[in-house]
Amino acid sequence: MLDKIIPWKEYERIRNERIKRIIEIKNDRRIELGERLTLLFENAETVLHQVQEMVYLDKIEDRNELLRTYNIYSTLIPCDGKIKATLYINTENEEDLRKVFRTLKGIYNSVYLRINDKLIHGEPEGGREQGDEFSTVQYLTFDPQGEKGRVEVLVDHPNYKASVTLSDKLVEKLFQESSETCSSYKQ
Repeated sequence: MLDKIIPWKEYERIRNERIKRIIEIKNDRRIELGERLTLLFENAETVLHQVQEMVYLDKIEDRNELLRTYNIYSTLIPCDGKIKATLYINTENEEDLRKVFRTLKGIYNSVYLRINDKLIHGEPEGGREQGDEFSTVQYLTFDPQGEKGRVEVLVDHPNYKASVTLSDKLVEKLFQESSETCSSYKQ
């Protein structure tokens, strides 16, 4: 997959069209969970785009640095039966952010997939909390353990509740993408 990364100077010429394309892809994968939360189900294309943007923004040319960047983000690719998503905690300004820190502590530990009647906890990536503050971008891994069927995203926090049923089309994509082996993305 690393061979799909375009040198930043070449990417610069096609960046706008690539951004338009990835926006379309993400629109089908983005789930609004009330006013505060957005969940984006990742796939190989969304992650590859993130790596490509980092290469472009940081003007990365060194192969080792490119590999390091890829290895950081490749953990977000769904595989080995696991569904991956990025949780965005939306705030308007610094004051609003402080309110979120006070009222929604641990919200990233409160996101689940309900597949049929089974609840699958979204496991957040470790190390993204610092005392009373936490990152407003969280990476979640859901392990359905082979369970398939109707999927609903649930947020069950003492100060925030939300639920959205996913479309059959998106559910089919998520299960298909998660069936890939992680070794196919290793570099």
